Order: sequence, then structure tokens, then C-alpha cells
Amino acid sequence: MIQLTDLTYDYNAGRDDAIHALKGVNLTIKPGELVALLGHNGSGKSTLAKVLAAVYMPTSGSVEVNGVTLTEDSAYDIRRQVGLVFQRPDDQLVANRVIDDIAFGPENLGMPREQIEARVQEILASLGLSALANAQISSLSGGERQRVAIAGVLAMQPACLILDEPTTMIAPPLARNLLRLAHELRDNHGVSVIHITHFMHEVVDFDRIIVMDGGKVFMDGAPQEIFLRADELRQVGLDVPLVTRLGGQLLHHGITIPQPILTPTQLRDALVPLPRQDIGVTRPLQPADQPPQRTHETIVAIDNVHFTYMQGTPMASVGLSGATCQIGKGEIVALLGGTQAGKSTLIECINGLRKPQQGTITVDSKEIFAKGYDIGALRDRIGIVFQQPETQLFEETVGKDVSFSPRRRGLPPEQSRAIVEECLTAVGLDYQTFRLRYVYALSGGQKRRVAIAGVLASQPEILILDEPVAGLDPRGRTELANLIARLTKERNLTVILVGNTIDELAELADRAIVMHEGRVVDQGTLRELLNDADMLHGIGLELSETAEIARVLRQHISDMPTNLLHVDELRDVIVQRYGTTQGGTHVA
Repeated sequence: MIQLTDLTYDYNAGRDDAIHALKGVNLTIKPGELVALLGHNGSGKSTLAKVLAAVYMPTSGSVEVNGVTLTEDSAYDIRRQVGLVFQRPDDQLVANRVIDDIAFGPENLGMPREQIEARVQEILASLGLSALANAQISSLSGGERQRVAIAGVLAMQPACLILDEPTTMIAPPLARNLLRLAHELRDNHGVSVIHITHFMHEVVDFDRIIVMDGGKVFMDGAPQEIFLRADELRQVGLDVPLVTRLGGQLLHHGITIPQPILTPTQLRDALVPLPRQDIGVTRPLQPADQPPQRTHETIVAIDNVHFTYMQGTPMASVGLSGATCQIGKGEIVALLGGTQAGKSTLIECINGLRKPQQGTITVDSKEIFAKGYDIGALRDRIGIVFQQPETQLFEETVGKDVSFSPRRRGLPPEQSRAIVEECLTAVGLDYQTFRLRYVYALSGGQKRRVAIAGVLASQPEILILDEPVAGLDPRGRTELANLIARLTKERNLTVILVGNTIDELAELADRAIVMHEGRVVDQGTLRELLNDADMLHGIGLELSETAEIARVLRQHISDMPTNLLHVDELRDVIVQRYGTTQGGTHVA
């Protein structure tokens, strides 16, 4: 059992610039309890996780794990019982090969060789890593590294496992596998699991939800209790699952179903016994229902591009296998695909970070790998925010990091300062509050915003965001979507949004490009792509949450369209079907 009593933690404790990250936290976590820890960026979630795992020592108050009180002397014992998977997997990867990294922890615990080998193989299989067992960690994607970090902690079989936003960089099918594993650890081994996340739908079947705000516990209860308090959650930058919001809207429209609805399956089952209106066949929304698309002059052209990692070695792996597509000037493009689709490899080639072994890439009709081409100038024009933005932050303070590009260009201090203030404000960070903030003291979501601000400070023509919503809370995702829409309009930016889910950012796109196994397999508007929802699912691409709900409802409503982007569209279809009539007048 874990017991926290009046726990506080301050960054820069005792100094004038101290940051009070935890403020009098009192909690009890029982053995075998499955707990979700929610909160907006900067609410104290990650700090709490690091104190629980004895990475940080409390400023005041106490932490007790299975009868052992956390002190400098007992920290090692606590760490053996509480395993923490960090937001940034590179912080805990220590070996060169995947299999060696997973075995590292059990070896240090002195386990017998046979037991280590069996445990490592079991963990590799459970996290879909068996094919990568002998791969070099340096060659893995961010999502693959995240899974290796999780595997390394699981191999030590801790009494309590803390997952700090583990699903932010892995494809949705793998995220679901991980959540199933968390339940199995609880059910079969009595392991307590604390899952920190910004995705509300991931925790609807947890035992308990703890909501943090301002370093304090704001809510604590079962999912059914917490998600009934939607207005309070929104006040602290969170939200309810989209299907829960939909259930509330349907009740408001006179469709009597239990509240709260927590899963699409619950909604389907709640609708089954209700009488339906006979309105004929529902017409799927057509591309013509959307505003006409703008035409764009081509700025980037990719033609038959091939790239193989470690080519010519036994560990060679194909990243791109004939990718072909075009990006228009001033266009917002969603580059979508499941894990290992080739998305990150393609954008690194576009920026000149990797050179293809075959094919051509042109920017403004000029081949970027031709002799004499200025790659340095290209990288000034094309700004990338990577999957792990922390790797882009190298200065001590936020202001210095964002000002790197203006300083490199030799701009006067006043002009540089103005650019920093403009860029921090653009990503939702107050200049006066954050300019002197130490980078190490930022939350994961705040680091992502600072990385975006640093790229914007270079005033690029093309902005590439690789998994841009990873690590952002619901309010942060909405703010980022609004930011991208505004920047594109005001600065005529060309924007490439890379992801494995049709989310609120992908919905900004004029057009989507879908990749699978290193090739472009489909292109079109999101509405057009969602007409082939089953194909997208088959290649590991998650649909919009609205379309995912529609796919489940189609099990009961056979003609339910799946090319739905917004919850209001789905609500209207359901209201047409199940709205009540009084005196012959439809009232829903």
C-alpha cells in the first residue's frame, strides 16, 4: 500500500524562484488498485510520480510504500517496489540492443539466467517487440523506444507500476494492448498501476480516477462519478470522453439513456431497446458537403523515394519503399499512418536530415540532394518539431532556448526579445512567467510548447509537427489546433501534421496523405478517406473518435455512416433515428 501524508515538493526549494509543484497531497493507493492520474499540463502529475518512485525526495510530508517510509537511506528499497516509466523513454534506456535493455533490470536484481530469459521473452511478446529483440535502440522510432522502456520496468515485476503518459507516442492499437496489460497485471499479479494520461477514454474502466490541479488533489472517485462532473473538469483544462459528451447531448434531445455513457458499446446497448423512427436509408456525408478545396502551387514534391536504415548490414530495415506525393504551398496536410508506416522517415528526408538511396525530393522545383544545393538554407526554411520535443531543448532557460535562432541570425537584443515574447504567447505561455523558467522544471506538455515556439522563432516557410498533440491536455490540444489554423492564415505557412490518429489537428487539414509500410497508399480529404474506414483500421490508423463510435453503432444501425468528423454530425443522425414524436411532430 502507498500512503502520502501532507506531501509537498518544491523545485528550487528555499529560493525566491521556488516552484511549488505539490501542495499538501494526501492519498492512499491500495495493493492491486488500477488508478488513473489526470490533470492539465503543469498540474503536478509527473512530479508526484517521481516522488512516489523515489526519484525526488519530498520537500515536506511523507511517502510510505508497503510499510517503508521514503528517506535517502530507503530510496533504493522504494525503487525496487515502485517502477516508473518516464515520459521521455531515452531517460531510462541504458543498453544498445532491445533485448539487453529489457534484461538489464532483472540482471541487477540478481535473478537466475533462465528466469531472466523467460521473463524477457514474455515481455517482448506482450508488447509486440519480438521482431525487434536484436535491434539497435538507436534505430528505433520514438514509439518503439517507449515500448522498450515500459518492457524494461515490467521485467522487474514491481509491486506498483507508474506509467507517465506511456501512450502519447505509440499507435492506438499498441496503446490498447498496453492498457490491457495494465489490467492483467492488476488481475493476475496484484500489481498496483498508476496511469498518467490526457486521454479520457483510456481510463473509463479503471477502479479510480484522481484529478490534479495546481499541485493538489481536485477530484478523487470512480470514473462514473468523475465524468458526471464535466463542467468542473473543463474548468481545469480537462474534458469527458467524447462518447460521454454525446450521451449527455442525446439526453438533452429527449433520448432517455443512462448517464454517464462511458464507452461506445454502452451507447450501442442503451439504444438497442429504444423505438426507432423509419426515415429510410441514411445518406453518408459526401465530399460535396464540404467547402470547395483551394488549389495550391506545389512547393514539395516526393517521387519514388526509398530509404533503408543500416543498408547493407544484417540489421537493415526499410523505412521508405517508393513514397510519392506532393505538398502545396500554403496547404495544411495531415500525414497519417500506423506504427512503422514511414512518416517520420519521410519528413526527415524532406528536411535533408536523411538522404534517400533512391528517388528525388524537390523544394520549389529544385532537387535538394543535387550537388551544390544549400541544405543549411533548406533547414532554415523547413522547421520540424519532433516526436520528442525535449530533444530540441538545449539551453538552460526557456527564453534563451526560444531566442537561439534570432541570436544566431545576429538580431539586436530588443528584436530578439520581441520575437521570443510573440512566439511564447502564440503557444500559450506567458512571457514574463516562462522566460526565466528552467527547462528541466517544465512539464512534458510545456516542453512541447517551448519546442514549437523555438521553431516558430526561426520564421520558417514550412512547419512540420511530428505527433504534435502528444503530451498535451485537452485544452492544450484545442489551443494548438487554433494556433496552427491562425498561423497558417496569418503567415501563409505550409504545415505538415504527422500522426497516427485522425484527431482535432488532422481535421484542420486541407488534405490527408496516408502511409503504410513506407508507401503512400491513399490521399484525399478526411471525409473521403473515412468512407473506407475498414481499410484505414486494417493498416493501424485510428479514425476520428466520432467515426470510431459510429463504427460500433453500425453493429446495431446497419446504415450508420462512418465518414463523420464531428460529434454534432453523429448526434444528428442518432436523433433522427431515436427522437420521440408527440402528436405527429418530431421534437428531438
